[in-house]
Amino acid sequence: MKKYKNIIKLSNLLLDALNKLKTARLQKIQASLEDFSYKCSDATKDSHLFYAAVEKRWFSSAEKIRTRVNRNLSDFSYHLQRFKDLVSSDETKLPKLSCIFAELSQIDQDIGEYQFDLKEKTISVITEPITLDDIPLGPFEIKLFLNEINKLYTDSPYRVIALEPNPAGSDSCVTHPHVSSEKLCEGDGVVSIRKAIEQGRLCDFFTMIVNILQTYNPDSPYVSLDDWEGISCYDCGYTVSGDECYYCEYCDRDYCSNCSTYCQMCDTTVCLGCAYECPSCNEPVCQNCTTKCKECEEVFCKDCLTEEGLCQNCEENRKENQDEEQKEESTEPTASPAVQPDNVGKAIVHA
Repeated sequence: MKKYKNIIKLSNLLLDALNKLKTARLQKIQASLEDFSYKCSDATKDSHLFYAAVEKRWFSSAEKIRTRVNRNLSDFSYHLQRFKDLVSSDETKLPKLSCIFAELSQIDQDIGEYQFDLKEKTISVITEPITLDDIPLGPFEIKLFLNEINKLYTDSPYRVIALEPNPAGSDSCVTHPHVSSEKLCEGDGVVSIRKAIEQGRLCDFFTMIVNILQTYNPDSPYVSLDDWEGISCYDCGYTVSGDECYYCEYCDRDYCSNCSTYCQMCDTTVCLGCAYECPSCNEPVCQNCTTKCKECEEVFCKDCLTEEGLCQNCEENRKENQDEEQKEESTEPTASPAVQPDNVGKAIVHA
Protein backbone atom coordinates (compact mmCIF):
# COMPACT_ATOMS: atom_id res chain seq x y z
CA MET A 1 0.00 0.00 0.00
CA LYS A 2 2.83 2.35 0.89
CA LYS A 3 4.59 1.65 -2.42
CA TYR A 4 1.35 2.35 -4.27
CA LYS A 5 1.03 5.72 -2.55
CA ASN A 6 4.66 6.56 -3.34
CA ILE A 7 4.10 5.75 -7.01
CA ILE A 8 1.09 8.10 -7.02
CA LYS A 9 3.28 10.82 -5.48
CA LEU A 10 5.99 10.12 -8.04
CA SER A 11 3.44 10.34 -10.87
CA ASN A 12 2.24 13.70 -9.57
CA LEU A 13 5.82 14.97 -9.35
CA LEU A 14 6.46 13.93 -12.94
CA LEU A 15 3.23 15.54 -14.14
CA ASP A 16 4.20 18.76 -12.37
CA ALA A 17 7.65 18.63 -13.99
CA LEU A 18 6.08 18.21 -17.45
CA ASN A 19 3.84 21.22 -16.78
CA LYS A 20 6.92 23.28 -15.96
CA LEU A 21 8.59 22.00 -19.12
CA LYS A 22 5.65 23.13 -21.23
CA THR A 23 5.77 26.54 -19.54
CA ALA A 24 9.50 26.76 -20.28
CA ARG A 25 8.85 25.93 -23.95
CA LEU A 26 6.18 28.64 -24.25
CA GLN A 27 8.47 31.14 -22.53
CA LYS A 28 11.19 30.30 -25.02
CA ILE A 29 8.76 30.95 -27.89
CA GLN A 30 7.80 34.24 -26.24
CA ALA A 31 11.47 35.31 -25.95
CA SER A 32 12.11 34.36 -29.59
CA LEU A 33 8.99 36.28 -30.66
CA GLU A 34 10.20 39.41 -28.87
CA ASP A 35 13.65 39.04 -30.40
CA PHE A 36 12.13 38.57 -33.86
CA SER A 37 9.95 41.66 -33.30
CA TYR A 38 13.04 43.73 -32.51
CA LYS A 39 14.70 42.51 -35.71
CA CYS A 40 11.63 43.48 -37.75
CA SER A 41 11.51 46.87 -36.03
CA ASP A 42 15.15 47.52 -36.93
CA ALA A 43 14.43 46.57 -40.55
CA THR A 44 11.47 48.99 -40.63
CA LYS A 45 13.64 51.82 -39.30
CA ASP A 46 16.31 51.10 -41.91
CA SER A 47 13.62 51.14 -44.59
CA HIS A 48 12.48 54.66 -43.60
CA LEU A 49 16.04 55.93 -43.31
CA PHE A 50 16.98 54.49 -46.69
CA TYR A 51 13.92 56.05 -48.35
CA ALA A 52 14.74 59.48 -46.91
CA ALA A 53 18.41 59.25 -47.94
CA VAL A 54 17.49 58.38 -51.53
CA GLU A 55 14.89 61.15 -51.77
CA LYS A 56 17.37 63.75 -50.54
CA ARG A 57 20.15 62.30 -52.71
CA TRP A 58 22.32 61.53 -49.72
CA PHE A 59 23.97 58.72 -51.62
CA SER A 60 26.76 58.21 -49.11
CA SER A 61 24.25 57.70 -46.28
CA ALA A 62 22.11 55.44 -48.46
CA GLU A 63 25.13 53.29 -49.21
CA LYS A 64 25.96 52.95 -45.49
CA ILE A 65 22.37 51.87 -44.74
CA ARG A 66 22.47 49.35 -47.59
CA THR A 67 25.71 47.90 -46.22
CA ARG A 68 24.21 47.62 -42.73
CA VAL A 69 21.08 45.90 -44.04
CA ASN A 70 23.15 43.44 -46.05
CA ARG A 71 25.27 42.64 -42.99
CA ASN A 72 22.18 42.04 -40.85
CA LEU A 73 20.44 39.78 -43.38
CA SER A 74 22.30 36.62 -42.37
CA ASP A 75 21.59 37.28 -38.68
CA PHE A 76 17.95 38.00 -39.50
CA SER A 77 17.66 34.75 -41.50
CA TYR A 78 19.08 32.75 -38.58
CA HIS A 79 16.57 34.21 -36.10
CA LEU A 80 13.72 33.75 -38.57
CA GLN A 81 14.50 30.03 -39.05
CA ARG A 82 14.91 29.53 -35.31
CA PHE A 83 11.60 31.23 -34.62
CA LYS A 84 9.91 29.20 -37.35
CA ASP A 85 11.18 25.91 -35.89
CA LEU A 86 9.85 26.80 -32.45
CA VAL A 87 6.42 27.92 -33.63
CA SER A 88 5.88 25.14 -36.16
CA SER A 89 6.73 22.30 -33.74
CA ASP A 90 3.69 20.27 -32.77
CA GLU A 91 2.10 20.96 -29.43
CA THR A 92 2.91 18.27 -26.91
CA LYS A 93 -0.13 17.14 -25.00
CA LEU A 94 0.43 16.45 -21.36
CA PRO A 95 -0.24 12.84 -20.34
CA LYS A 96 -2.89 11.97 -17.79
CA LEU A 97 -1.91 10.83 -14.34
CA SER A 98 -3.13 7.32 -15.11
CA CYS A 99 -0.86 7.17 -18.19
CA ILE A 100 2.18 8.09 -16.13
CA PHE A 101 1.26 5.45 -13.56
CA ALA A 102 1.01 2.89 -16.39
CA GLU A 103 4.42 3.97 -17.74
CA LEU A 104 6.04 3.30 -14.40
CA SER A 105 4.48 -0.16 -14.32
CA GLN A 106 5.73 -0.80 -17.85
CA ILE A 107 9.30 -0.05 -16.78
CA ASP A 108 9.09 -2.88 -14.25
CA GLN A 109 8.03 -5.32 -16.97
CA ASP A 110 10.32 -4.25 -19.85
CA ILE A 111 13.54 -3.07 -18.17
CA GLY A 112 13.45 -4.17 -14.57
CA GLU A 113 12.81 -2.68 -11.20
CA TYR A 114 13.23 1.06 -11.08
CA GLN A 115 14.24 3.14 -8.08
CA PHE A 116 12.88 6.50 -7.00
CA ASP A 117 13.74 9.07 -4.38
CA LEU A 118 10.88 11.37 -3.46
CA LYS A 119 13.20 13.65 -1.48
CA GLU A 120 15.67 14.15 -4.34
CA LYS A 121 12.85 13.82 -6.87
CA THR A 122 14.68 11.29 -9.03
CA ILE A 123 13.77 8.09 -10.81
CA SER A 124 16.42 5.67 -12.06
CA VAL A 125 17.04 2.24 -13.55
CA ILE A 126 20.18 0.14 -13.47
CA THR A 127 21.39 -1.68 -16.57
CA GLU A 128 22.94 -5.11 -16.77
CA PRO A 129 26.77 -5.13 -16.91
CA ILE A 130 27.78 -3.86 -20.35
CA THR A 131 30.67 -5.23 -22.42
CA LEU A 132 31.71 -3.73 -25.75
CA ASP A 133 34.36 -5.44 -27.92
CA ASP A 134 35.48 -7.56 -24.96
CA ILE A 135 35.98 -4.46 -22.80
CA PRO A 136 33.92 -4.69 -19.57
CA LEU A 137 32.33 -1.36 -18.67
CA GLY A 138 30.12 -2.58 -15.84
CA PRO A 139 26.51 -1.62 -15.04
CA PHE A 140 25.21 1.93 -15.36
CA GLU A 141 22.58 3.84 -13.45
CA ILE A 142 20.35 6.07 -15.60
CA LYS A 143 19.03 8.72 -13.23
CA LEU A 144 16.34 11.21 -14.30
CA PHE A 145 16.09 14.39 -12.20
CA LEU A 146 12.46 15.53 -12.24
CA ASN A 147 13.39 19.04 -11.06
CA GLU A 148 15.64 19.47 -14.11
CA ILE A 149 13.17 18.37 -16.78
CA ASN A 150 12.25 22.03 -17.36
CA LYS A 151 15.87 22.53 -18.57
CA LEU A 152 15.43 19.93 -21.30
CA TYR A 153 15.96 22.46 -24.12
CA THR A 154 19.23 23.78 -22.68
CA ASP A 155 20.71 20.92 -20.65
CA SER A 156 20.34 17.20 -20.05
CA PRO A 157 17.98 16.39 -17.13
CA TYR A 158 19.46 12.93 -16.60
CA ARG A 159 22.85 11.40 -15.79
CA VAL A 160 24.46 8.12 -16.80
CA ILE A 161 26.50 6.93 -13.81
CA ALA A 162 29.01 4.08 -14.00
CA LEU A 163 28.56 1.88 -10.92
CA GLU A 164 31.67 -0.22 -11.54
CA PRO A 165 33.69 2.22 -13.64
CA ASN A 166 36.36 1.07 -16.05
CA PRO A 167 37.18 4.45 -17.56
CA ALA A 168 39.32 5.16 -20.59
CA GLY A 169 43.01 5.15 -19.80
CA SER A 170 43.48 8.63 -21.24
CA ASP A 171 40.44 10.26 -19.58
CA SER A 172 38.91 9.15 -16.30
CA CYS A 173 35.74 11.16 -17.05
CA VAL A 174 34.92 8.86 -19.99
CA THR A 175 33.26 5.74 -18.55
CA HIS A 176 31.73 4.63 -21.86
CA PRO A 177 32.69 5.48 -25.45
CA HIS A 178 29.59 7.71 -25.57
CA VAL A 179 29.51 8.96 -21.95
CA SER A 180 31.67 11.77 -20.61
CA SER A 181 31.26 13.35 -17.17
CA GLU A 182 28.04 11.30 -16.76
CA LYS A 183 26.48 12.89 -19.86
CA LEU A 184 25.44 10.76 -22.81
CA CYS A 185 26.20 11.67 -26.42
CA GLU A 186 22.72 10.94 -27.79
CA GLY A 187 23.67 11.16 -31.47
CA ASP A 188 20.74 10.61 -33.82
CA GLY A 189 18.51 9.74 -30.85
CA VAL A 190 18.41 13.27 -29.44
CA VAL A 191 15.01 14.14 -30.95
CA SER A 192 13.39 10.83 -29.96
CA ILE A 193 14.73 11.06 -26.40
CA ARG A 194 13.46 14.62 -26.03
CA LYS A 195 10.03 13.65 -27.35
CA ALA A 196 9.79 10.72 -24.95
CA ILE A 197 10.48 13.01 -21.99
CA GLU A 198 8.06 15.69 -23.22
CA GLN A 199 5.26 13.14 -23.55
CA GLY A 200 5.99 11.40 -20.25
CA ARG A 201 6.90 8.11 -21.97
CA LEU A 202 9.43 7.09 -19.35
CA CYS A 203 9.61 3.46 -20.42
CA ASP A 204 10.57 4.48 -23.97
CA PHE A 205 13.05 7.02 -22.58
CA PHE A 206 14.91 4.49 -20.44
CA THR A 207 14.78 1.86 -23.19
CA MET A 208 16.42 4.21 -25.70
CA ILE A 209 19.21 5.12 -23.28
CA VAL A 210 19.88 1.45 -22.51
CA ASN A 211 20.03 0.63 -26.24
CA ILE A 212 22.57 3.41 -26.85
CA LEU A 213 24.73 2.15 -23.99
CA GLN A 214 24.65 -1.38 -25.39
CA THR A 215 25.91 -0.29 -28.83
CA TYR A 216 29.11 1.31 -30.09
CA ASN A 217 29.36 3.89 -32.85
CA PRO A 218 33.01 4.09 -34.00
CA ASP A 219 32.32 7.37 -35.84
CA SER A 220 31.58 9.49 -32.76
CA PRO A 221 33.14 8.17 -29.51
CA TYR A 222 34.69 10.33 -26.84
CA VAL A 223 37.44 7.70 -26.75
CA SER A 224 37.49 4.84 -29.24
CA LEU A 225 37.54 1.27 -27.98
CA ASP A 226 40.83 0.72 -29.82
CA ASP A 227 42.42 3.35 -27.57
CA TRP A 228 40.46 2.47 -24.42
CA GLU A 229 43.39 1.19 -22.42
CA GLY A 230 45.53 4.08 -23.67
CA ILE A 231 49.28 4.17 -24.33
CA SER A 232 51.79 4.74 -21.55
CA CYS A 233 54.48 7.39 -22.08
CA TYR A 234 57.90 5.69 -21.92
CA ASP A 235 59.40 8.65 -20.05
CA CYS A 236 56.88 9.81 -17.42
CA GLY A 237 54.44 6.86 -17.51
CA TYR A 238 51.38 9.05 -18.16
CA THR A 239 48.63 7.29 -20.13
CA VAL A 240 47.46 9.03 -23.29
CA SER A 241 45.19 8.19 -26.21
CA GLY A 242 46.51 7.24 -29.63
CA ASP A 243 45.86 10.75 -30.96
CA GLU A 244 47.96 12.28 -28.17
CA CYS A 245 50.84 9.81 -28.48
CA TYR A 246 54.09 10.73 -30.27
CA TYR A 247 56.53 8.18 -31.68
CA CYS A 248 60.27 8.77 -31.66
CA GLU A 249 61.87 6.93 -34.56
CA TYR A 250 65.36 7.23 -33.07
CA CYS A 251 64.65 5.17 -29.92
CA ASP A 252 61.51 3.43 -31.24
CA ARG A 253 59.30 4.39 -28.27
CA ASP A 254 56.03 6.27 -27.57
CA TYR A 255 55.86 9.52 -25.60
CA CYS A 256 53.30 12.08 -24.42
CA SER A 257 53.32 15.69 -25.61
CA ASN A 258 55.27 16.87 -22.54
CA CYS A 259 58.08 14.38 -23.12
CA SER A 260 58.49 14.93 -26.86
CA THR A 261 59.21 17.72 -29.28
CA TYR A 262 59.92 18.14 -32.98
CA CYS A 263 62.93 19.08 -35.06
CA GLN A 264 62.84 22.76 -36.01
CA MET A 265 64.44 21.96 -39.36
CA CYS A 266 62.65 18.87 -40.70
CA ASP A 267 59.61 18.64 -38.33
CA THR A 268 60.48 15.07 -37.31
CA THR A 269 59.02 14.07 -33.92
CA VAL A 270 61.68 13.18 -31.36
CA CYS A 271 61.68 12.53 -27.63
CA LEU A 272 63.49 14.95 -25.34
CA GLY A 273 66.25 12.40 -24.81
CA CYS A 274 67.00 12.02 -28.52
CA ALA A 275 66.56 15.71 -29.36
CA TYR A 276 69.66 17.93 -29.44
CA GLU A 277 69.54 21.59 -28.48
CA CYS A 278 71.70 23.66 -30.78
CA PRO A 279 74.07 25.78 -28.59
CA SER A 280 73.78 28.69 -31.02
CA CYS A 281 70.01 29.10 -31.66
CA ASN A 282 68.86 26.97 -28.66
CA GLU A 283 66.30 25.18 -30.84
CA PRO A 284 65.70 21.39 -30.66
CA VAL A 285 66.82 19.42 -33.71
CA CYS A 286 67.09 15.75 -34.62
CA GLN A 287 70.36 13.91 -35.13
CA ASN A 288 70.11 14.04 -38.92
CA CYS A 289 70.00 17.84 -38.89
CA THR A 290 73.22 18.37 -36.91
CA THR A 291 76.86 18.54 -37.96
CA LYS A 292 80.23 19.48 -36.44
CA CYS A 293 81.98 22.78 -36.89
CA LYS A 294 85.14 22.15 -38.94
CA GLU A 295 87.16 24.39 -36.67
CA CYS A 296 86.10 23.68 -33.05
CA GLU A 297 84.29 20.37 -33.81
CA GLU A 298 81.33 21.33 -31.61
CA VAL A 299 77.94 20.07 -32.83
CA PHE A 300 75.44 22.61 -34.23
CA CYS A 301 72.29 22.51 -36.33
CA LYS A 302 73.02 22.89 -40.01
CA ASP A 303 71.32 26.29 -40.16
CA CYS A 304 73.84 27.74 -37.69
CA LEU A 305 76.91 26.85 -39.78
CA THR A 306 78.30 28.86 -42.65
CA GLU A 307 78.82 27.50 -46.14
CA GLU A 308 82.40 26.75 -45.12
CA GLY A 309 81.08 24.64 -42.22
CA LEU A 310 82.04 27.04 -39.43
CA CYS A 311 80.03 28.12 -36.40
CA GLN A 312 79.48 31.79 -35.69
CA ASN A 313 82.29 32.07 -33.14
CA CYS A 314 84.81 30.35 -35.37
CA GLU A 315 83.72 32.44 -38.33
CA GLU A 316 84.23 35.64 -36.29
CA ASN A 317 87.62 34.45 -35.04
CA ARG A 318 88.70 33.70 -38.60
CA LYS A 319 87.69 37.17 -39.75
CA GLU A 320 89.52 38.77 -36.80
CA ASN A 321 92.67 36.84 -37.62
CA GLN A 322 92.42 37.84 -41.26
CA ASP A 323 91.98 41.50 -40.29
CA GLU A 324 95.01 41.39 -37.97
CA GLU A 325 97.14 39.81 -40.70
CA GLN A 326 96.13 42.52 -43.13
CA LYS A 327 96.99 45.22 -40.57
CA GLU A 328 100.42 43.70 -39.91
CA GLU A 329 101.14 43.57 -43.60
CA SER A 330 100.17 47.23 -44.04
CA THR A 331 102.42 48.44 -41.15
CA GLU A 332 105.67 46.64 -42.26
CA PRO A 333 108.42 49.16 -43.52
CA THR A 334 109.09 49.11 -47.26
CA ALA A 335 112.71 48.74 -48.53
CA SER A 336 114.20 52.15 -49.79
CA PRO A 337 116.46 52.24 -52.90
CA ALA A 338 120.25 52.08 -52.21
CA VAL A 339 122.13 55.46 -52.32
CA GLN A 340 125.34 55.36 -54.35
CA PRO A 341 128.42 57.29 -53.07
CA ASP A 342 129.91 60.08 -55.15
CA ASN A 343 131.92 59.09 -58.19
CA VAL A 344 130.49 55.60 -58.08
CA GLY A 345 129.62 54.60 -61.54
CA LYS A 346 131.56 57.39 -63.21
CA ALA A 347 134.22 56.46 -65.73
CA ILE A 348 137.78 57.63 -65.13
CA VAL A 349 139.16 59.71 -68.01
CA HIS A 350 142.90 59.89 -68.32
CA ALA A 351 144.43 63.05 -69.60
